[in-house]
Amino acid sequence: MASEISEQYLKIVYNLTEDGGAAKTTDMANALGVTPASVTQMLHKLVRDGYVKHEPYKGTVLSPKGRRIARKVARRHRILERFLSDVVGVGVDVGHDQACKMEHSLGREAEETLCKMMNHPVLCPHGKKIPKCERAVECEKCMEEGVKLSDLEEGNEAVVSHLVSRDKEELCRILAMGFVPGTHLRVEKKLPMGGPIIVDLKGARIAIARDIGAALHVTRQGSG
Repeated sequence: MASEISEQYLKIVYNLTEDGGAAKTTDMANALGVTPASVTQMLHKLVRDGYVKHEPYKGTVLSPKGRRIARKVARRHRILERFLSDVVGVGVDVGHDQACKMEHSLGREAEETLCKMMNHPVLCPHGKKIPKCERAVECEKCMEEGVKLSDLEEGNEAVVSHLVSRDKEELCRILAMGFVPGTHLRVEKKLPMGGPIIVDLKGARIAIARDIGAALHVTRQGSG
């Protein structure tokens, strides 16, 4: 398993070679904020471990093994940047620095949940393409997983899976209400004539409009 520092180097090589070509040692050093000598020393280790191929005066490219790891790290980083920018509201530069710290510890399930919650973003705030995940499920099918909160019956219990909304303000509003992925809820009552849905969310009774209930996808846990 690659170390965090190895993952960071592999991600930089990936970023520098997305459009083809090889990564230059000086460009890697500038991106990482280290000396070219430090990069050269680390490259020896990455070559030894089979993650990259390096030719003096030509540059560095990822091996298939290194590319698989680099794509995963780049994907996590860019999804985190999107989340921090669009939902948390931090600046692009701050989001980048924070994503660098978080990308190595973000688990697969959390990554998939963030991706769903952000409606499968295509580009990061810097305009770079977010690599696709390794699931053998198309994005459209992935978004249809689970059931809509509005489709549950009274007494049904569920766990919030993801939110389907392309409205940033609506997304933030739903999250602020407490409907965070992984949160348990119970449908107390569905008022007639298209009225709101009364939900027990961690002991609090919340009235939620039907259209918002349709944006909330949940995993059914049982019924009362």
